[in-house]
Amino acid sequence: MQSPDERDRWTNELTGRIAGSSVQAGSIAGGVHITAPGATPLPAPAQLPPPGLFANRLNELEELEALAENAGLLVITGPGGVGKTTLALHWLHRIKDGYEGQLFVDLRGFSGTEPLPPDEPLERFLRALGASPESIPPGVDEQSALFRSMTAGRRLILMLDNAVSAAQVRPLLPGAGPSLVVVTSRHRLTGLVVNGARFLDVDPLGVPGALELLGHLIGADRIDAESDHARSLVTLCGTLPLAVCASGARLAARQRWPIARAVAELGDEARRLAALRTGEGDISVSAVFNTSYQALDEEHATAYRLLGVHPGPDFGVAAAAALIGTGEDRAADLLHGLADANLLIEGNGDRYGFHDLVRLHARDASFGAPADREAAFARLADWYLTTAVAADLTLMPGRWHLGDRYADPPDELFASRAAALEWLEQERPNLAAVAQEAHETGLHAIAWQLAEAMWPLFLQRKHYPSWIRMYELGATAAESCGDLKAQARMLEGLGIAHLNLQDFRTANGLYESALTLERQSGHRLGEGSALEGLGVVALATGAPSRAVELFAQARDVHVDQGRPRGIALMDRHIGEALSVAGRHAEADDALTGALETFRRLDEPYHVARTLTCLGQARLRAGRPDEAAAALREARDIAREMDAPHVEAGALHELARVAGHQGDPAAERLFLEQALAIYAELGSPQASPVRERLAELQAVPPGDAASRPS
Repeated sequence: MQSPDERDRWTNELTGRIAGSSVQAGSIAGGVHITAPGATPLPAPAQLPPPGLFANRLNELEELEALAENAGLLVITGPGGVGKTTLALHWLHRIKDGYEGQLFVDLRGFSGTEPLPPDEPLERFLRALGASPESIPPGVDEQSALFRSMTAGRRLILMLDNAVSAAQVRPLLPGAGPSLVVVTSRHRLTGLVVNGARFLDVDPLGVPGALELLGHLIGADRIDAESDHARSLVTLCGTLPLAVCASGARLAARQRWPIARAVAELGDEARRLAALRTGEGDISVSAVFNTSYQALDEEHATAYRLLGVHPGPDFGVAAAAALIGTGEDRAADLLHGLADANLLIEGNGDRYGFHDLVRLHARDASFGAPADREAAFARLADWYLTTAVAADLTLMPGRWHLGDRYADPPDELFASRAAALEWLEQERPNLAAVAQEAHETGLHAIAWQLAEAMWPLFLQRKHYPSWIRMYELGATAAESCGDLKAQARMLEGLGIAHLNLQDFRTANGLYESALTLERQSGHRLGEGSALEGLGVVALATGAPSRAVELFAQARDVHVDQGRPRGIALMDRHIGEALSVAGRHAEADDALTGALETFRRLDEPYHVARTLTCLGQARLRAGRPDEAAAALREARDIAREMDAPHVEAGALHELARVAGHQGDPAAERLFLEQALAIYAELGSPQASPVRERLAELQAVPPGDAASRPS
């Protein structure tokens, strides 16, 4: 901190030439966010779920207020079902108006599945704070560093629910500043002491609080009429809020039942799961779930058992219908009934999930026959694969596919490409969980085919950690079922991921292995894909002549297979490589031919991409006017089809043309337009554009040094 005298010596000077707007400030605290004109900023994140029913936690609320005055990291601990999440949410909703936004994630530490890896919530948080997919780095350490940078100095609420360890929490802590972090866990997470954490232990409600909660559910009149039985009921529930809610919901749905009947059923300790105990009295929480389950009719009970098979964090009506083996309308009715019985949690957008303890109860091996569960999972996996294939075909109908589901695709399930991409994004955790369980239970072909169907999502959204995990699983699954073609397909997908990450050595090794497998299996189309990947590696590592050879071999494959789209893609690659090698006339011919094919196939994205390559090639060949014409058309098509990154690339190349023609004003204008798009996208291409703009601003107009060669 500088002294007032030091601040008095500060000066406010602006040197050099300024193009566009400028901002002057005496001092700035926190992050600086500049939005380009016309850009629509993201709303402040407001992710806290509603808290649900709340009773008798006044002492805990006061303690939280006191702890928050001295610490920015609070850890709320206690047994499962004690109401940690409800307490935290109730308090945070009370104070949220004093903060600029709220972030929330369920870390799934006690959900019966693998805890959420840090890259998943980090990616969600970065996107919610405005980071574009291209700006999010692949590694957890880099993502965590970017998250700290984006949150430093900001006043945010961050709730990390159901954490399993301090190591899971640390990468998610924000940068220095006034943010408030609240962690809930069944473990004490004492390792967070070194991060300045303060702790609040949450006990069961106690009889008065549990009676208050029960009164919210069934009414004070019924409690007054059977006060002794009501007290016995909440005592048998261990005064755990989750248990009281489950038992109270049964009574609320059956107004003629006396509370004594529920007490008698809860008193049967033989039905309690010994592993689920809490409190000093070792009351079995699962007894509440058992009585709720026993009160279900056979159809709801069957649905409850089968829904417990779902391996992911949540599910929609269609997935539930597949599990249960019924139509969607009936599945929706069953879900509503289970939610009314407090055996399911109803989320936003017709999504449902289990509370941690209820999920364990639904999965208990004593319920139902194993064969029924296996059949339910097979139906679920089949539904996810069928729907993912439909999404893939909606997004990229022209690419070749290996999985057998593509031979007989389902009817159109998605009204638009946007809807298909949204479904893949929402279901990504479930698709990954289903693929993992499919592999573990011997359904290896399902696992690798799910990876193949998720390709458009990974290519467009760049979920690099998920992409690599999914395709590595797919490769292992393909190997388990002895499918050489599928193994190669998975390796090629991994190769593209590592190409995106500029890990060219790893990518090259993956493509070499894929090429060997493709040739062993006699799969010519796959061989072309492996050769294409090797060509991209060669071009990226400064070997354009070798790249031309590889692309030509891949082109021959597509010619043999009669695939005009594949031929055009290889021609574009060849044209790029020939241009880099200085073989300008050949490059122009190749790119012009590819452009004609993409126009005929009505693929505007590839038309714009090819026009940009053609503009680059013609500028290298010393034909700036023709280059400008191609680039202007690329810009206009990209703008019309809402492909901002392609549009920015065309603008950047138009700036190069203007510089070559000695028009620094036009060059500056194109660069500023490109920079606005790149900055909004968080693209790394923004850096060279900024550097060139700085050069133009530093050199007086008319100076030849301002003109790029």
